[in-house]
Amino acid sequence: MENLNKVIEIALRENEIPYAAYGVTNKNQTLASGSIGHTDLQKINSLNPNSIFRIASMTKPLTSTALMLLAREKNINLETPVENYLAEFKNIKVAKLIDGEIFYSKPETKITLHQLLTHTSGFGYDFHHETLSHLLVNKKIAGLADKEGKFLNTPLVEHPGKYWHYGIGLGWIGKFIEKLSETSLNDFMTKKIFTPLDMKDTSFDVSLLGEHRLPSVFLKKERASLVDISEHMPSPQMNEFAYGGGGLFSTPKDYLKFIRLFLNGGKVDGKQFLPEEIIMKMTSNQIGDLDVPFQPTFNSTLCAPNEWFPGVKKKWGYGFMINTADIPGRRSNSSCAWSGILNTFFWFDLKKDIGGTIMMQMYPCYHEDTKKIFKKFEEHIYSSI
Repeated sequence: MENLNKVIEIALRENEIPYAAYGVTNKNQTLASGSIGHTDLQKINSLNPNSIFRIASMTKPLTSTALMLLAREKNINLETPVENYLAEFKNIKVAKLIDGEIFYSKPETKITLHQLLTHTSGFGYDFHHETLSHLLVNKKIAGLADKEGKFLNTPLVEHPGKYWHYGIGLGWIGKFIEKLSETSLNDFMTKKIFTPLDMKDTSFDVSLLGEHRLPSVFLKKERASLVDISEHMPSPQMNEFAYGGGGLFSTPKDYLKFIRLFLNGGKVDGKQFLPEEIIMKMTSNQIGDLDVPFQPTFNSTLCAPNEWFPGVKKKWGYGFMINTADIPGRRSNSSCAWSGILNTFFWFDLKKDIGGTIMMQMYPCYHEDTKKIFKKFEEHIYSSI
């Protein structure tokens, strides 16, 4: 990993990204880590190595792991209809936007836990789907910034099991975990995952970690300079709602511990923590003939359009995107990965025993410049092993 700091420093400068923190690991240990750049536009304040990050949708793999642990503990079948446990699912409708009007219908089948885990339930996100964007603009649904989680109460955009649509399903998985465990999502995941993995800097409750450790958040519009939007961000303080699809705060150091869980086949300190059969399920295709497609945007400030590795089929496990071919200069076939809306990224490669994460805090998600930095980061690591 020689010169990795320098590679990232140059990439940040060339792409006008203010800062990044990163970590690289194999199954045994952290191989490299660092914090580079500045958290202010005047370039006075260096990124603190002790910073914590809004990891957004990198929460989803952890919530998926929590459900797998709960399902094993309580012998729950993942094909179970969710409405058997959550009454809200009994009245869910499918919404369709036709010529500017919304039409509703009853789902053809009942939503299962498996579908929530794999983004095949029919739920979506308003910034990725025209129907939900229309409903949000017309104030028929709440946006992601709603601190009470009212954005979970949105209609489906497709009938369950028909398509892969990235969406709020893991938020409902969080609700399911709370219902069956009879405890808060934060308490359940702290007891079952964060404490066993020694992830001391990971929580839904930023007050437990120190809000002062959050670095500035920036916006980079096309052909425009960076803007510090920290003061316009929703309060990070948690109320009673913990969003299982995106509410965690963490650090690269902690997330590497989660990655090592998978590189070690579910073992922690030599002891089997997560059964191998669960590791296999989570890291293998769970969506059959469906694919993870191009993702459009209906809010370019929040998210850019994106497709990972065009021309390569992508599948979904439980919590992870899986590439079905080697990516030249980068990860192997069947590697697992995902990202967060503030441009946090991770991947792990079981074949090469390597994984890593790089964390920025900038909108829009999937900005071409942040993706270039992630690419440089990953390529340098593979050139070094």
